[in-house]
Amino acid sequence: MVANPLYRLRVFPINALPGAQLVDAGIDRIAHDAIVKFEATYRYYQRVDADLLFFFSDIAIQAEAMGASVKYEHNAMPAVCATAKRISQYSPTQIRRMKVNGEVLERMAGAFPEKDLAALVYGPFTVGGQVIGEQQVLRGLIERPGEVNEILKKCLKVALDYAGLLLDSGATVLWVSDPLAALIPPDLFREYSEKCLAKLFSTYNEWPSILHVCGNTDQILSEMINTGVNGVSLDQCMSLLAVEDEFPENTSIIGNLDPVEVMEMDGPEDVAAATADLAAVMGTNRNFCLSTGCALPPTTPIKNVVCFVDIGKAALAAIVSQRELLGDLGTEVYRGNCEVTIDLTRETLKMDIPPLTIVESSLMRAVRKGSARYEAKQCFLPEILRMVDAFYAGFKILKPSLDIEQRESLDIALGTVQGDVHEIGKDLVRIMLEVYGLSVIDLGVDVSADQFVEAVETYGVGLIGLSAFTTGSRKQLEVIIRQLRKGANSGVSVLVGGAAVNAQIASSVGADGYAKDALGAVKLVQGHLKKCGNRLCHHD
Repeated sequence: MVANPLYRLRVFPINALPGAQLVDAGIDRIAHDAIVKFEATYRYYQRVDADLLFFFSDIAIQAEAMGASVKYEHNAMPAVCATAKRISQYSPTQIRRMKVNGEVLERMAGAFPEKDLAALVYGPFTVGGQVIGEQQVLRGLIERPGEVNEILKKCLKVALDYAGLLLDSGATVLWVSDPLAALIPPDLFREYSEKCLAKLFSTYNEWPSILHVCGNTDQILSEMINTGVNGVSLDQCMSLLAVEDEFPENTSIIGNLDPVEVMEMDGPEDVAAATADLAAVMGTNRNFCLSTGCALPPTTPIKNVVCFVDIGKAALAAIVSQRELLGDLGTEVYRGNCEVTIDLTRETLKMDIPPLTIVESSLMRAVRKGSARYEAKQCFLPEILRMVDAFYAGFKILKPSLDIEQRESLDIALGTVQGDVHEIGKDLVRIMLEVYGLSVIDLGVDVSADQFVEAVETYGVGLIGLSAFTTGSRKQLEVIIRQLRKGANSGVSVLVGGAAVNAQIASSVGADGYAKDALGAVKLVQGHLKKCGNRLCHHD
C-alpha cells in the first residue's frame, strides 16, 4: 500500500485563532498586519506543539478580493457585510490581505522548518455565497444554474490563484474548507462543488490535501472523498465510527473534538478526558488524524489547546505500537466472533498492553461502532447482540486484570424501566461503571417506580440510572422520577439513557442528566459524584 501523504499529521487543532490572545492588537489589525499576525501565530505555536500549523485566517478573504464588503472589529472575525456590486478578479499579489498571509507563511516556514503548514483556502461554492449572498446561490442552483456556474468559475479562478500563492510561500498541505456545500443534496454537490474541488486538488496534486465541510455531511461523504482529496475533516456532529468504513485505505479520516462545547467552554480536565477518549476509540485506525471538528474560536483558552495536543499525542503513542493487534481484536468483537475474541484477548494480555486500553480501544470500540451504525440504520439488532456476546467473552478474561476496587458504599442503582425488558445498553453501562471503579447495584429490567424507591431506601443510594429502549417505556421515565422525588427521597438524582431517550426528553421529564452511551454514562456519573459526593443532591 502506498503511504498516506498525511501520515505525519497525527494531532492538530484547526486554525490558529486563539493566538489573537497573545498579542496586544485586535483582530481587525491582525487581519491586515503581517508582522502582528506572524507574532500571534508564532507565539501560539511555541506553546501548541501541533503537527499541522495554520496562519490566522478568515472566511471573508476571497469574497473581499472579488468585491464583497467586509466588516472588521476589534474582537470579532472579519465578516461580509455587503455582497459584491460588481464581481472583480485580481491577482492575489494585488490583494493586500492575501499578500499578508503569504508573508506570514514565509516567516512561519523559517520559524518552524520541521512542521507542516496549511494553505487554508475556501471552496468556490462557499465563496460564491459570500460574494452574491448564500440564499441567492442556493436559489440559483434551481432557478438560474447557468449564472451560478459562471460565478463559480470566477470563484474557482480566485481559489486556484490564492492556493498557488500560499503554496509558493511555504505551505506544505492544501486545506480547503467549503462549509456552504453542506446545505445541498448529493446531486447538486457533485455538479456545483465536487467539480470545483476536484479541479483544485488535481491542479496542486504535488501537495497533500484536506477537505473540510461543516455540519452533517453523511449525505455527501462519498462525493467529498471522490474529489481526490487525501483526507477529509469531519465536523463534531459526525460519528467517526459510523463512517470510517466508507474511507478508502489511503484516505485520512480527520476529527473531531467539539471546538466550542469542549475546547472553548470546558476546563483542561474535561478536555483531557474527551481527547483521551477520542484517541482511544480511533487510534487503531492507521489513517486517523486527531483534530477538532471545526476551527477553534479566538477565545478558546490556550491551556485547553495545549492540553488537547499533549494528551492526544501521548494517548495515540500508547496505542500505536500495538495498533494491529488491538485493531484485529476490535474487528473480531465487531463481527461477533466469540472464539477468536477470546484467543486475541489472551494474546493482547501477553503483550503487556494495559487491560483498560484493551477494553477501550478494542472491546468497547467495537460496541460503540455497532451502536453508532445502529443509530444510522447501517446495522441491526441481531448484529448488536453478537457484538455484545463477543464483548462479554473478552471482558470475562480481562476482568481479573482490571484491578476493580470494591467500594463499601454504592454509587448508583441502575435499571431498565417498567414495560421494557431490553438489557444490553444497561449492562454495558454497568460494566463500564465498574471498570472505572464505581459501585453499582443492578436492579434488572422491567423495574417499577416502587422498586426504584425501595432501592433508594434499602441501599441508601442517592443516584439512580434509568434506561428506556422503547417509545412506550419512555413514558415511564416521568412517572418514576415523580415517585422518586416524593417525601424523604426528594433529593435523589436521576440520570437517564437508552435508545428512546435524548437530551431534550431527559430535560422534559425532569432528569438530572442524560448520557448517549456507556462512556458518556461513566463521565456523567463521575461528574455527578464529584459534585455531590455519595449523598442526595437537593433539588430546587
